[in-house]
Amino acid sequence: MKNMSNEQFEQEMNIISNLKEVGAPNFFYTRLKAMMDKENLSNELANPLKPILVICALTLFLFINSLLLKNDSNRVNTISSQEMEAFAASYDQTITN
Repeated sequence: MKNMSNEQFEQEMNIISNLKEVGAPNFFYTRLKAMMDKENLSNELANPLKPILVICALTLFLFINSLLLKNDSNRVNTISSQEMEAFAASYDQTITN
């Protein structure tokens, strides 16, 4: 901070104390409130999904997906040995156990 003399300080304090309050123009606060309400409404429309709903939906999706994959893997394991031999024979291969 710069050092001020008492005279300079008093002069600046007088300037500040002589300032007059400035009023807001007509309808300023009503327009301000309307703009704030409009902004709040647009934020609500832009983000309609709550994070907890998204998390629940993704968890449900993963659960269903894992069930479908489990059923799909069981179906692959149930291929009979005859079908495997027929597939191998179509490519002129043999299957040994």
